[in-house]
Amino acid sequence: MKISFNRCIRDGDLIIVYERHDTMKAVKVCENSVLQNRFCVFKHSDWIRKPFGSIIFGNRGGFIYLLALTLEFWTLVLSHMTQILYIADISFVIMYLEVVPGCLVLESGTGSGSSGTCVYL
Repeated sequence: MKISFNRCIRDGDLIIVYERHDTMKAVKVCENSVLQNRFCVFKHSDWIRKPFGSIIFGNRGGFIYLLALTLEFWTLVLSHMTQILYIADISFVIMYLEVVPGCLVLESGTGSGSSGTCVYL
């Protein structure tokens, strides 16, 4: 699947909500849902048909950015209950194992699947 930053947000999309410099969340857009944080309430219906990268203002002056889901963002928003590999680590492992397009890679474990996602893309 090719990621296009020109397309607009649709109902059912998984997006990244950037709240502050230290807070991002993965959110599935549902037309009748809301996102509530300590600043405001944000209606998902206001997000639909907006382009990725849009800034959305809440009912009390707070704001969020709606970003397209990328591999880097997915790794950052994952719950870190298990030890996950970050992009630099994954790149090193893939290079060290000499994984190239066409190689068959089997990943197993009970982690987040972050490295497997990198290999797949």
